[in-house]
Amino acid sequence: MRVPPQIALALRLSIFEGAVFGIYWNIVAGVIINGLALALGAQPLHFAILNGVPLLSQVFALPAAILIQSHDVRKPFTLICEGIARTVWLLVPLLVFFAPGSTARIWFVLAIAAFSHAIHAGGAIGWTSWISDLIPEQIRGFYFGARNAIIGLVATIGLTVASSYADRAKETYGQGPGYLRALLLLVAISVIFAAASWLGLLFQPVRKMRNLEDTGWKAIWQTLTTPNGRKIALAWVSFAYATGITTGIFMPYFLERARMSLMAVTIYVWVALTISTFFSPVWGRLSDRIGYRNVMVIGWLGVFWQPLLFVFTTDSTPRIFDLMPWTVLADAIAGGAFWPAWYLPQTNLLIAQAPSRTRAGLFAAVAALTGLTGFIGAATGGLIANAIGEGHTIQLGIMALDDLKLPMLLGSGLRLATGCLIFLIREPERRAAPVTGSEAFITVWSVLIGKPYRPAR
Repeated sequence: MRVPPQIALALRLSIFEGAVFGIYWNIVAGVIINGLALALGAQPLHFAILNGVPLLSQVFALPAAILIQSHDVRKPFTLICEGIARTVWLLVPLLVFFAPGSTARIWFVLAIAAFSHAIHAGGAIGWTSWISDLIPEQIRGFYFGARNAIIGLVATIGLTVASSYADRAKETYGQGPGYLRALLLLVAISVIFAAASWLGLLFQPVRKMRNLEDTGWKAIWQTLTTPNGRKIALAWVSFAYATGITTGIFMPYFLERARMSLMAVTIYVWVALTISTFFSPVWGRLSDRIGYRNVMVIGWLGVFWQPLLFVFTTDSTPRIFDLMPWTVLADAIAGGAFWPAWYLPQTNLLIAQAPSRTRAGLFAAVAALTGLTGFIGAATGGLIANAIGEGHTIQLGIMALDDLKLPMLLGSGLRLATGCLIFLIREPERRAAPVTGSEAFITVWSVLIGKPYRPAR
């Protein structure tokens, strides 16, 4: 199939924008910002909030969707939101003016993160509505799979450089002010990549919206309240809570309990990325052929049990090259293989469920519901960890569960139970027949290299 030149340009710019954005995002929402929080004295509840605010912020996608669906402002709205969300991190170096050891420092970082992620959520819903109108349905799964793989590769290369610099600073300065300044410098540098990513958005073309909705909140819930829309929302929301239970637990587990350095955590990310780079296009292509829901079932079966790996990890668990317990490495491998099978079909299911004019509303409504419940789940996990307290355990049969292992066990059980709701979802009918695997690959490849594809005669 042929992709018009303007659409091909938009898809290439989308990959560039996402790859550069990924470097920034891995710092302000990944291991570096968690390392900064640990250096500031964060407790499990702080980690739960820090890693949960990206979920909670999705509530702010609702008012954004109302504006987008009633006015043709997707591009300017996205540019304004993303510009604010990405530059607010320049305030983080103001931490040097806080008293050393003050808990106000960690709350200052949490406030910046909450504000940035909230504004970003509005911009993200505008971008989703914008880009979903440009990708041909027949290659949507393969394109998103390839895009995610490329973005993950570039972003993790940037994270590797940042983690190596941070670990060297820690070796040189210990946990002192020098190490803190190094982490703050990395946050400031990430904003430069965020600005480059914003320029990628600026030059992306956009289609004019048609059939705008002016019914406000009613349009937001129009698709969500259909029988299949309710089933999708129920499945998403329930699983989001189950996953949220462990959201804020992983980083303190890695950095404190498993005694992993920032570079060791980055190696964990690399392993997951390498596996997902291979599997993302496979799951994307498979979802084009056998259906999005069926691929989600495979993903669910592959991810529900992963927190159990940490439940049964002990101090005597063999370590891989003294970097991490083998169970952590197993989690990276399984996560890289199966999480793309869970997340990739979600976007495509929602795109297929709603027409263009109400798609932003459906994405916003589902994002708000899942984000809110995911944050509640993260807060629940953090509160459980804080209630038990470090060094204390709860005996459950033959298992002695500490402050981090109990939320892991609870999260795994809830993932198993709530994942069963996927079977209630009905696959929306396709408007276009899927193309062959070779044609999907050649089409996306030609888009990436900027060469028009002409089928053989």
